[in-house]
Amino acid sequence: MCSIPPPPPPPKLPDNITSTKVTKSEVSKPNYDPGLTWAATQPELMEACSKNRICWERPPFKYKYKEFASISQIGPTCGLVALSMLVDGEASPDELLSIAKLEGFTSNGEMFSCKQMVKLSEKAFSLAEVDNLRCNLKRGGLFSSETIERLINGAVLLVPYDADCNHSPCLRNGHTAHWALVCGVIVINDPGEHYISDPKNVYVLCKHGKSKYLAVWSLYDLAQSNNNLFEFSPKKEADGLVYILPEGGMGGENGLRDQYLIVEGF
Repeated sequence: MCSIPPPPPPPKLPDNITSTKVTKSEVSKPNYDPGLTWAATQPELMEACSKNRICWERPPFKYKYKEFASISQIGPTCGLVALSMLVDGEASPDELLSIAKLEGFTSNGEMFSCKQMVKLSEKAFSLAEVDNLRCNLKRGGLFSSETIERLINGAVLLVPYDADCNHSPCLRNGHTAHWALVCGVIVINDPGEHYISDPKNVYVLCKHGKSKYLAVWSLYDLAQSNNNLFEFSPKKEADGLVYILPEGGMGGENGLRDQYLIVEGF
């Protein structure tokens, strides 16, 4: 009776080669900084802080963040889009545009008056059937302990500012005026007696119509940008479209300069 000989043993590996077992945990490495576990339950916040290296080594002294879904703007409707995001899209940008036109606030979607934005906000709350929100016009004090404390307590802001090419705050005299929804705040270190003792210690979390990503900006920089909205863009003035400006212009008391909306009741 014949028998099949056993197969030969596998060749010996060279001395400089070792066999290792790769575990699942070694393959699935986290795509964020380990120090950002404080934001792990809010992926969008974690991603924004990781990109900007904000509190990526240790948790912030204080922070507050309310998530809103992004809405992209079409045309010069940044203010309408920011307001629509605030009511979770229950009043759409198109609906707000129709209302703003009927009220004489806008021609193409532009909103160059904080006073008119307050009135439009009230109509948006009614349309969205939310009766718990309160909207007030604020003049000055965007970078102040009072505003920071109100953000920490859950307030949300609608802020006009000058937008740079990457949409972050800049100083262009109002020529690139844009609107942002401020939906959170981060105080990095213990500020001591005053939140505004260090301009580099306070950041705000923002959404706007030209990006689907959450932005992280210095609140001090945003306040400086808000305070420099003096005049309408000469380039837009010559583009052939009709824009509605408030009495006294953008820089006047009926305009945008050094003004913003604070919304509470969430």
